[in-house]
Amino acid sequence: MASVSWLILLCTYPDFARWRAEGFAEHHEAYTRRVGRVVGPLLLAQLGGHAWLTILTGRGFALALVLLCWALTAFWSVPCHRRLQAEGPSSPALRELIRSHWWRTILWSALAVISLAQAAG
Repeated sequence: MASVSWLILLCTYPDFARWRAEGFAEHHEAYTRRVGRVVGPLLLAQLGGHAWLTILTGRGFALALVLLCWALTAFWSVPCHRRLQAEGPSSPALRELIRSHWWRTILWSALAVISLAQAAG
């Protein structure tokens, strides 16, 4: 998720500002549907994996980070996407979406480091 998050943060979201207002809603909707097909299973696998590791090890810090990412997504990023969908690429919601995604990217990156450290033993 860290890699996907960095790609979206550095490449995808900044490009939204360059999309034309005409047809933006349709293109944005298609983007969110397509990216959901990729990210959805990854998010579920990450959640399930960390829930399982928490059960096995009794350490839940990584699972807490996953849940925090889910909460940020649901309560901050998704509303930004909805607003952006309605208002177009010049909406202040784009700046807010990027800001929300910075937090998620930081958390997913920290989670990647923690996961690699745990895997290394």
